[in-house]
Amino acid sequence: MTRLPFALVLLVAALCFVSRANDATGCGVAPHHGERVDVSDEAAYIVWDEKTKTEHFIRRATFAGTSADFGFLVPTPNRPELEVADEYLFNELASVTTAKYVYREVVREVEREFGLGCAGLRREMPTASAPSGAEEKSAALAPKGGVEVLEQKRVGDYDATVLMFRRGGEDAATGAAELTKWLAKHGYQSSPALAKWLERYVEDQWCMTAFKIATDAKRVSGPGRYDLRAKPIRMSFTAEKPVYPYREPVAEAPAGGPLPRTLRVFLAAPARFAAKLGDGSKTWPGQVVWSGPVESNRQSEAFRLAALASAPGPDGKLISRTPPAPEGWWLTEYEDRSSPRPGTDEVYFEKAADQTPVARPPIIIITTRDVVVTPWWHGAVYYGVPVALVVGGLALWRVLRRM
Repeated sequence: MTRLPFALVLLVAALCFVSRANDATGCGVAPHHGERVDVSDEAAYIVWDEKTKTEHFIRRATFAGTSADFGFLVPTPNRPELEVADEYLFNELASVTTAKYVYREVVREVEREFGLGCAGLRREMPTASAPSGAEEKSAALAPKGGVEVLEQKRVGDYDATVLMFRRGGEDAATGAAELTKWLAKHGYQSSPALAKWLERYVEDQWCMTAFKIATDAKRVSGPGRYDLRAKPIRMSFTAEKPVYPYREPVAEAPAGGPLPRTLRVFLAAPARFAAKLGDGSKTWPGQVVWSGPVESNRQSEAFRLAALASAPGPDGKLISRTPPAPEGWWLTEYEDRSSPRPGTDEVYFEKAADQTPVARPPIIIITTRDVVVTPWWHGAVYYGVPVALVVGGLALWRVLRRM
């Protein structure tokens, strides 16, 4: 199976844990009617274990809006392992890909101040210039023709429910409609756009994990406003190639238009990988801002913070595999600032033809060292004047003697 959009798409199919139905907003998060929740910032860390064809996907998002009750759906090609990762993971990754400081010394010649009898002078004046650039498993089968709850658990700041719609003789549209009805019956948000979005995943028989923000994870930052940076969640599953969930349901744009949002994707793989949107016929606006090999100690720390340790899954089998030794890994960071996004397909990653490292422009700190030099005319004054005085004095003396 090559289409693996498991889409931790907060931007998609967002669902609301409320008793009444509302239309999903264009950004994918579904608050109460008349309220709004946006994803203001998001980052993902993908670890691609090429030997075992396992993808470990860790995502962190920041929500902002007026609703305190919302959720989202995450389709995966098979039953995922869910685990909370350390919130400092993305700080560690950013420290690897941040712009480096480069120190340069500029020597500036300064003329010595004129003064008789002054001694030699040499001094240093350190100053800092402005930066030249800166920049940062196996799916359990449900009974035919129905929806089965595979798992319910609390993970990080979310309450998660893993579902699967097992097709009998139904087509994808019918199965998607049944799954949407089940979600609505159990208090989730539903909409025609959501049902249409679900069709592809029902067709390919993927699992669906429904997340909602846990009550005790909410944080109020002002009157009637909620801001939350939820703890990152790791989802581990098998795949043919690494993928980032980018596809979004088609829905009307929210009032006031979409808010600006920044997406950063960090990909750890055996080499530098290139990204493409779907089959590559359309351009993904994400750009490589950093790419290069990572020291083993830094990679080992990232693995630790991502909670990448073997552990038994819900069925008792080890579905989260310990990645290979930390040596030989290459980290690539992509940055996407597009809004709205061209969320027509998933973003896939393949080994790039160009293996040249990429770095952010360095932050240059310039130290200016002043070197005092003596102009030529100083010598003329220091030596010429005394000689002139002596010669003139002798000439005057001879004149006076003849008189």
